[in-house]
Amino acid sequence: DWAPGTPVRPVRFEYNGWGKPQEEGRPGAFRKLSREKVLKEMWHDDTAALDSAQERAVEISQDLLSWLHASHPAQPVAMVRLDFMLLRLGPGQARVVFGEFCELGACCIS
Repeated sequence: DWAPGTPVRPVRFEYNGWGKPQEEGRPGAFRKLSREKVLKEMWHDDTAALDSAQERAVEISQDLLSWLHASHPAQPVAMVRLDFMLLRLGPGQARVVFGEFCELGACCIS
């Protein structure tokens, strides 16, 4: 049982990205990435920025989970995945944007 206001920590983080854009401007192929690959290939080894972005996503998720619980208190979900988009802005800085809730049947890429 979970009570709103009680912090919830993620079980794990998953990383993905898109390949090079196609001619029409659409994103390229979906890629599953490791944290190490994200840091090396996309975040210039900026661990501080990625750690900060992940922590901000966890902070945002607390309000989202409280809202979800308040909206449907009699229908708790067994599992929920929250999708965030992260963008490194510069040394130690990142933008965090919430994407969507995925519950019951949500795919958790492993």
